[in-house]
Amino acid sequence: MAGHGSAPASDGGASQSTLNDGYSLFYDFCKQESQLSLLDWVKAMPPSISDYAKQISATAKDNMAALNAMQGKDHSLRLDKVSLPDFEIRVRLSMADDRKQQLVWGSSGAAFAKALTMTQSETTNYGLHVAKVLSETEPDPDRARALRHMYGQWLALHVEASRLTP
Repeated sequence: MAGHGSAPASDGGASQSTLNDGYSLFYDFCKQESQLSLLDWVKAMPPSISDYAKQISATAKDNMAALNAMQGKDHSLRLDKVSLPDFEIRVRLSMADDRKQQLVWGSSGAAFAKALTMTQSETTNYGLHVAKVLSETEPDPDRARALRHMYGQWLALHVEASRLTP
């Protein structure tokens, strides 16, 4: 989806508040995705789908650790400042509830594998774009480089969802 006419945010003028919003969104995303491998405890799934869920959880946990390390070096960096409107928060909670219903209760066997890869295709697409825009917004070159690496990880997981979709 690159090239939709949006200008890069890397003009050096990103406020700390804007950065904190981005880091908080990405951290919250990773926190949610870090739990995906727990489905393996309650659902029977093919090894390839189980491995994929574990890759996502491990990537999310690694990214959370990197974000925590960044915050440890820069105390102005906030990972807990999700400043979305209440309506958007309710929409996201509704979507999360639907995904949970679909994955935990609503499907099994091949239907579960398809549901997991389809929901993760959407989810990893969101994560890769948050990391991408955050890397373009981040003025610190080391953090921007780390975020570009995270973007690449989520991009690879997104591509893998397409490959695994039955």
